[in-house]
Formats: sequence, C-alpha cells, structure tokens
Amino acid sequence: MNEHLFLTDLGAQILSYTSTVLFLVYLVLQIMKHKAMWNVYIPSCFAAIITFLDSNTWAFAALNVYYVVMGAIGIMNYRSIANSAEAKEADTSGKILLKKLPKRDILIAVAITVLGIPALYFILSACNDHTPLLDAVVTTLSIIGTWWLTKSYIQQWWLWIVADVFAIWMNIILVNLGYTDKKPFIIMFVFCIISSVVGLITWGKKGKYVD
Repeated sequence: MNEHLFLTDLGAQILSYTSTVLFLVYLVLQIMKHKAMWNVYIPSCFAAIITFLDSNTWAFAALNVYYVVMGAIGIMNYRSIANSAEAKEADTSGKILLKKLPKRDILIAVAITVLGIPALYFILSACNDHTPLLDAVVTTLSIIGTWWLTKSYIQQWWLWIVADVFAIWMNIILVNLGYTDKKPFIIMFVFCIISSVVGLITWGKKGKYVD
C-alpha cells in the first residue's frame, strides 16, 4: 500500500499529470531542437521532483534536480552553438546544429555507468528506495543522456531509449505498490521512446555538425 510522505492522493495526481503534459510538450520541442524546450523542461522537472520525493523514489527525485541544473546549462550551450562563428558562416537554414561526440566523453560516460550504477544501488538500498536497482540504472543513464543533450550529441537518443525502457519498468512496479499517481509517467515514457526514435531520425536527416 502506498504511503505518501506529504502529498494527498489528489495533489500527487495533479503534479504527476502536470509534469507529464509539460514533458510531452518538451519532447516535441526537443525533436525540433527548439530553443524553448528548456523553458518547458524545467517546470516539468520541478513537478516531478515533488512527486518522486513523496513516493520515496530518491534518486529519480535527485535526477530531476540535476535536470533543472542541466536545463539552465542547456540554454547557455544552445546560445553558444547558435552564435558560434562557424554556425554563422554555414548555411544552417532549417538545420539542427550538432556536435561530434569525442572519445573522451565516451570514456567518461562508460566510467560513470560502471561506477555510478552499483554505488547508487547501495546508497538507495540503504535509504529504503522502492526500486533501488532500476532507480540507479535510470538515473545514471539519464545523467549521461542529459549531459550529451546539452552538448548536442545525436547519440544521446540511444541512451534515452534504453533509460526509458527501464523507467517504464520502474513506474509499473511503483503503480503495483499502490502509487497510482505514477500511471501518467508510464504513458510519458512510452512517448519518450517513440520521440527518441523520431528524434534520432530527424537529427540524422536535418543535422549539421558545427565543430
């Protein structure tokens, strides 16, 4: 049976649906790499922080705090890429500006994955997280995915597909434990997978590297 820490059932439902609707808008903007995507993303994350704290899903709540910070960084990086001298000189009309993924960032991502998942698992288990392993996997992959998104690496879409599969699994477990306010998140992550596939194709066709 679910035990809300501080929200009522109605309050949890309202925040979950608010976060989901805003995130779906963000997904559309993300595929187009529209500059407004971060402005929608940040309030969606604030709503998610509250609802996941309320259900003892600590890493996922912390992950959304990280999302807020990376959203602010994403706004700055977007402006930097768009205003780069190379971007100005190139014909970027109708193009999505991308950067090439360096080997250094691949190695850093591998290190974060190998070290981060087991470390988070033990911490979350000690904190009585309801889904410590899934929470650790989703959090670690999402940290890397958001970092790569702010860098405009097309490979970030593959990370999101994997992370979203585990996120669906995690939220199904939470719903089965009685946290019915997590049902919108299951729907949201299904759309995330679809949008990731669409984003991968769109960025591949319309992407222009500005490194």
